[in-house]
Amino acid sequence: MEHLLAIALGPVQEFIATARRTRDLYAGSRLLSEAAARAAEALAREVGAKNLIFPAPEDEAGLERLAGAGIPNVLLVRVPEGKDPRGLGEQALGAARDYLRERAEEVLGPRRDLLFWREALAQVKDLLEGYYAYLPLEGDYPRARERLMALLAARKNTRDFAPVSWGSPAYKSSLDGARESVLRLPEKEADHLRVRLGLRPGEYLAGPDLLKRWWKAGHGFLSTTHMAALPFWEGVRRAGLEAVLKEALEELGGLVGEEARAEVRHPVLRDTPFGEWDVRLLYESRLEEFPSLAEDPGLLEKARDRLRALWRRLSPKVRVPPGAYYALLHADGDRMGETLDGLPSPEAHRRFSNALALGFAAQVKDIVEAHGGGLVYSGGDDVLALLPLHTALMAARALADRFREAMAPFGREGRAPSLSVGLAVVHHLEPLQDALDLARRAEKWAKEGEPKRNALCVAYSPRSGAERLVRGRWDENPPLTRRLLRYADLLRAGEVPSRAAYELLALVREAGEALPGEALVAEALRILGRKEMKRAYREELEAWLRTGEDVRRLAEELILARPFAEALDQAGVPVESREVWDAH
Repeated sequence: MEHLLAIALGPVQEFIATARRTRDLYAGSRLLSEAAARAAEALAREVGAKNLIFPAPEDEAGLERLAGAGIPNVLLVRVPEGKDPRGLGEQALGAARDYLRERAEEVLGPRRDLLFWREALAQVKDLLEGYYAYLPLEGDYPRARERLMALLAARKNTRDFAPVSWGSPAYKSSLDGARESVLRLPEKEADHLRVRLGLRPGEYLAGPDLLKRWWKAGHGFLSTTHMAALPFWEGVRRAGLEAVLKEALEELGGLVGEEARAEVRHPVLRDTPFGEWDVRLLYESRLEEFPSLAEDPGLLEKARDRLRALWRRLSPKVRVPPGAYYALLHADGDRMGETLDGLPSPEAHRRFSNALALGFAAQVKDIVEAHGGGLVYSGGDDVLALLPLHTALMAARALADRFREAMAPFGREGRAPSLSVGLAVVHHLEPLQDALDLARRAEKWAKEGEPKRNALCVAYSPRSGAERLVRGRWDENPPLTRRLLRYADLLRAGEVPSRAAYELLALVREAGEALPGEALVAEALRILGRKEMKRAYREELEAWLRTGEDVRRLAEELILARPFAEALDQAGVPVESREVWDAH
């Protein structure tokens, strides 16, 4: 008798989100995806690639292509008659755990003298949680899959809690406080060694934390500061002043020494100076992070003077200094469970899996990098990426369009899967876990706001001031992306005074509940009528005001358009650019 087997690996969010640097975030997601790929490979060898339903490769070469796109943490496989589903589940989990152990030995091994080695490996071994469930595949496939996923959920809820084998009185991890630090550093040299090892002074990390921090991605990964600085670089490039910037970086690098050399070789940085020089050199507030400057006040002041001289050379052709904000994108598919429930057979499910993996997930990296961003994770319908502000809205729209096209053949008419996107605009020095939390809250509101799903939510967390969120469905006319870019154009052209948005917001807060919608709109039109604006632009804004809710939305969106306007301005994008409008 055939069986249906489901395997889940985790903990996904806990392992990925426990990160202080973007390299931790990227490494955590890739490690779990590659562990899932190793489990899928073990299954394919035993039952054949064509019996894998999710992912759904045609052969082992196809599985490699899918692994490059990202293997999700839940696997589904049809077990032929004569094969033991329980043995296959154990074998797949064992392969995933073996992969993490092998990577730990490879990554941590060169520095084992600085670690409590046994404890570090034990923590990594204990890291992966794995569950599986299986049942006979008889008759109704949708019903069998529904029962199987319920069994898998029940198994997760009754998981085993074994005592830890690595407990010690050492300090807890600085990242999550869950596991003990495994660093064994001489007390007198501890912080000096930490800096050499890629850690912060006073930072204590457990085995899984160090596995992520020291894991080599081949090309490295972009930092939040890279994302904040990329609009500035684009402006320098458009102004033809690349040589001026590169000369300044060389001189700053000479003052700092070897620490100024970059270690990142990401494709997005290929034609920028940041593949050679540390991007922190462009931020005066971060110069003290270089030990050679921190220890020599005179040298630090020379570096600051050189940076100020650079700003004088670039201004007014380029807006200086570099910006401080970037975007963190989190996206998730809508109606995926409903669509899966409607698939009539394993073959139909395999077609769906391939459309999702090859039609969407495998293309996400190219879309993100084409917009100057760095992909953290793309597994199935789940996406996490960092983006510079001048391209973030266009990237969000491109991802939503690609997902809709890939999923168009599935789902009932009017209820095909769509993509809800959360876009968090945050300061590049904001704690990464806080930025992740904001991006996930934005994605949740995009999905659960009314009307539900198929939406974008943009959240803005300024370093001073209140957090702001705006939401709009992709099928609105005009969509939120176009509205925000249009407002950014008007702000950059000086056609909408900054004060207008705050006056409209104050009106909504003070009189929104007391006045009927028509009166609120009339008062908003009076406020706009007092502003010095060209008639065509005033009429354009007035045309979008029909209800009291429109007044609040216009005020919030005008405020939230400000950071995008600043990034577009710094990137040298022409005002009212066809390049921007054609993308929307």
